[in-house]
Parts: sequence; C-alpha cells; structure tokens
Amino acid sequence: MPNVALESEIKTWLAPALKKENVADFSVKILGNSEKGDGYVSDVVFVEATTSGKQFNLVLKCSKRSKALREKMPMRRVFLHEIFMYEKLQPTFLQLQKDHNCEKPFVSYPKCHGSFVGDDVEVIILENLKKRGFELWPKKQPLARKLVDLVVTEYGKYHALSVAMREKHPEKFHELVETVIKGKADFGDMETMVKMFQAPIEDSHNLLKGEVDDKILDKWRNFQNDVHFIMEQLDEGFEGLKVILHGDCWNNNFMFLLEDGDHNRPLKVAILDWQIARYTTPIFDLSYFLFSCVSGRDFEELDDILATYFDSFTGHLKSLGISEPELLYSKNEFLKDWTRFCKYGILMSTFLMKVVSTDKDEVVDIAENAEKGKNIEDVFLNEIRDKDNFKNRTKVIIQYAIKNNLI
Repeated sequence: MPNVALESEIKTWLAPALKKENVADFSVKILGNSEKGDGYVSDVVFVEATTSGKQFNLVLKCSKRSKALREKMPMRRVFLHEIFMYEKLQPTFLQLQKDHNCEKPFVSYPKCHGSFVGDDVEVIILENLKKRGFELWPKKQPLARKLVDLVVTEYGKYHALSVAMREKHPEKFHELVETVIKGKADFGDMETMVKMFQAPIEDSHNLLKGEVDDKILDKWRNFQNDVHFIMEQLDEGFEGLKVILHGDCWNNNFMFLLEDGDHNRPLKVAILDWQIARYTTPIFDLSYFLFSCVSGRDFEELDDILATYFDSFTGHLKSLGISEPELLYSKNEFLKDWTRFCKYGILMSTFLMKVVSTDKDEVVDIAENAEKGKNIEDVFLNEIRDKDNFKNRTKVIIQYAIKNNLI
C-alpha cells in the first residue's frame, strides 16, 4: 500500500466525512498501516488530516480489494453491516440514553466520522484511539480481572439498550432488528463452518493426552458432535430474551485506557469490530468473551463475573426508565440461559485459542490465500508453532466446562 499512491485516494474517502466537520480544504499524512494478522478481512491505515488550526487523527478501516477474495466472501455486505452499526444503531442508542439523562451511558466504541463506499472498496473512518492513550492487550494472554469486569459491565449496559428500546420504542427497535437480521453475512456454508470448529477440538484433545483424565478428554472429543447444532442455534427462533449483539468478543477487539498504564486501574474500554453483529441471546456475547478472555484463576470466580454483568444490565435498564427490570429478565432466567447457550462461547473460544496462539510470521494473508485459489477455511486450519499456549489455554476451558456439566 504505497503512501504516494494512496494520498489522493484517501482525500477522496475523507472529504464527505470532514465536510460534516466544516472542513473542505485539508492535507493528508499517512502515518502507517496495520501489521499482518491485525485484521483478517480488512486493512487499516493510520492517517493525520490537517486543516488550518485543526488536526484529525484517524484510523481508516478498509476492506481488502482482492477480486478473488471478494468473490469468495461477502465483503461489501460485511462492511455495510458494520457501517450501519456505527452510523445508525449506536447513535440511536446514544439518543435513547440522552433522553433519559443517563449518568453513565454506553459509549464504549470509537467515534465514527463517516464512511466511504466505492466500486471495489469500503472504508470506515474512525478516531485513532491510540492518540488518546488506548492500547490493546497482548493477544496471547488472558485479560486481567479488572479488565474483564470492565468489559462485562459495558456489555451489560449495551445489551440493556436493546431491551429498553424494545419496551419504549418498539417500532423503531423493530426497524433496527430487521436491518441487523437482513444485513448479517455468513462466512461459509454449514459444512465448512463445522469443519473449522471441529478441528481445534480434535487438536486440543490430542495435545492433552496424558495431561488430562481420559474420561474428560472423551467428553471433550464428543463435543465435536454438537458443533452443527450450535451453529444452527445462532439464528434459531427460540423463546427467550434477544438483543442486538456485538458478536466478535476476543482480545484484539478491545482497547483499554489505563490510569498510569496500570491494568488494575482501567478507565475505559473501546469495543471494536462490529461486522458480525446479530440479533439473538446476549449469552452468545457474554460466553464468547468469557471463555476466550478469562484466566484460569478467574474461571474459579465466574459466578461473580456473571453477577457483575447482570447487575450492570439491570442497573442500566433502571437508568433508562425501566423500574422493575427483573420482570423483563430475571436472574433465574439469565442463569438458565447461561447454562443453555454458553456452549457457543466454549466452541468459539476453542477456535480462538488457536488464533491467539498464532505468531505474526505464521499468519496467512486471507487475500493472498484466495488469490492462490485456496479456500477461506485454510487460513484457520494451518499448523502453529506455539502449541503450548494453545494447549494450556484450552485445557482450562475444557476442565471448567466438563466440571460444570456445560457440555
């Protein structure tokens, strides 16, 4: 992505967004690009847009332009879905919170300045959170407990917004839900998806032979038989609470602002990547996040973490004018749903443990892979060097899931 070739194009992308800021004449300086493996279906360009007396530090999230990849993946649909989340859904939820004078509204996402949709590229224009001191957590490491509590608190508030909107503005909420349902994209057929999620179960089973009791490993291996059902359950018309999810709840999709760099004193979190948002049970977000990001030690206190989420959920509903939130979703219903649906998070986390254990020089470029005529799933089925990290992270998940009869 040569800088000279991009500058004029970037100005074209930015012009409509900056016009909203009353900026017509500006210069662009490219500060850098994302590293390999930072984004599977997107490239990121860090830019500085300057006009007289004003500077914008921006992140441009750009879809990959590979024709071969775009033929294999619904790239435009994926980006239009995320654009909707930033430009329509979040502002609607923010206005609801303003209308109720919420003291601590859900605003845990980067500011979106706008978007650009061209013939062969889609671009989302976001604030550069790094310039405000936000940072990523090392992807191989479980999150520190204070960060976990912060994220589940924000997820509780975010999920509460769907419930409050449904109660107070049902027609408007129905419109949002319809757009989310119609806009979500599938990344492969069912057979491909099942294969992708079964493989790390088998891999972890084989790596843990001799370290974990055979009876536990047999139960774990049999979990492969549930993959098809779990994937179908994503959009099942089940009875129970449904909300508009974030959908992609692993380490790389959270940036944290810490007081003096201390992970025990987190100030804010920003939730990134809203491309696979869908309308279903909130347990999918919560279980995906917890099983993918919690340490072995904190698994022992998972009941407390679930309580933190539920207290945030009900507390935010009260701030949105719902006086008796447990009449809409009781603690008992929540815990039943956790037991019923958390298999999804266990499945996603097993897949993610391989992703987070992959070193940068091992990451397969998804566009290059497509150009060679290979399938999308090949990117995630390759061998990795750091099998110890994959094994150790997965071991904790397996032992907790079996011990608590979750699979």
